[in-house]
Amino acid sequence: MHLQEVEDLKQLLIDKKKTMTEERLRELQDEFDKLYIFESTLFDNGDFSFEDVCFLLEDHSRLFPDKDELVRRAIINNYHALSLVHQLVINRQEITEPIVKDLHQVLVDNIIPGGVYRTRDLFILGAKHVPPTYLKIFKKMDNYFQELANPELTGIRKAAYTHLEILKIYPFMDANGRLARLLLNYQLELEGYLPVSITKGIRNEYFMNIDEYKINKDIEPFTAFLAGLVEKRIKDFLARE
Repeated sequence: MHLQEVEDLKQLLIDKKKTMTEERLRELQDEFDKLYIFESTLFDNGDFSFEDVCFLLEDHSRLFPDKDELVRRAIINNYHALSLVHQLVINRQEITEPIVKDLHQVLVDNIIPGGVYRTRDLFILGAKHVPPTYLKIFKKMDNYFQELANPELTGIRKAAYTHLEILKIYPFMDANGRLARLLLNYQLELEGYLPVSITKGIRNEYFMNIDEYKINKDIEPFTAFLAGLVEKRIKDFLARE
């Protein structure tokens, strides 16, 4: 899937949205949000079923005595962070350092201190790439936001970079994956696309393309992978009534 083909699909998406009521658009957004939060939860914990996630999002006070309480909180936090992203997109707010820190704070609320860059080195079990030392995080994050402001970086490639570089820097002690997936969709929506979800069946391909960026500094494999996800997402949306 060439990036121009995805760009052409975007106009069809815009036209389709114009024919739909605000109520219908909200219904489809809520439907996707539940699936996205469930899929995102699966990265860290598989104990919560899709039905569990839906029940919890409808009633935040719902308890699951046989499941991890921290994961329950993380699901609720992810919902609040995603809701914040939707509002930021409506306001056409570009991604900035304060926003990234605020989103991280929401994601880990009542779990760990959030919105603060890590102060020690991390080693990810089984990973081929070692995140940079914490001593370099401020500089690398400065470079990250400078690149996001680069007018030549646009579209699917910008969304890919937004996601990949956070995963490479790993700036926080926890929830970097959830934050990166959130920022991916944030940038996709800013670019006029639909958000996407990384399903369990494509997890290996997802990680393989991330490693191409982390290890070989090649953004193209993940960009092509992302373009395929966006294409499918738009085509599915266009088929909806």
